[in-house]
Amino acid sequence: MRGEIETPGGRQAAGSRESSGGRFVIAFLLFGTTVAIALLLLLTALVVWLSELVGSFIAAALILGGFFAVVAALIYLTAIREAVERIRARAETVYEVARIARSGYEWITEKIALLVRLNDALRKE
Repeated sequence: MRGEIETPGGRQAAGSRESSGGRFVIAFLLFGTTVAIALLLLLTALVVWLSELVGSFIAAALILGGFFAVVAALIYLTAIREAVERIRARAETVYEVARIARSGYEWITEKIALLVRLNDALRKE
């Protein structure tokens, strides 16, 4: 049919070749933003509620901050530390390979420069 394109999902008008990748990124960013806002509101409500119980807003914020710091430390120690160490080891390996490659490049450059100077000196004579 004229003006239509056959796609895996069915026929589509030729002018409407919109990529779903852009929509996914926007939807994912909006989802992440709304989750972050919901978490901030939840934490604010927890601090206000705890401050009502404790009688001090600062003490409530410190208690919840300490609690989440302990939770973050436990998550890091139990689940993330090994992955971070592997990434660090890989980064050190990449750095070492880059250093070796650079020193090899400099060695080759020095040899080529020596040959060029030698060639120039022989041509002048």
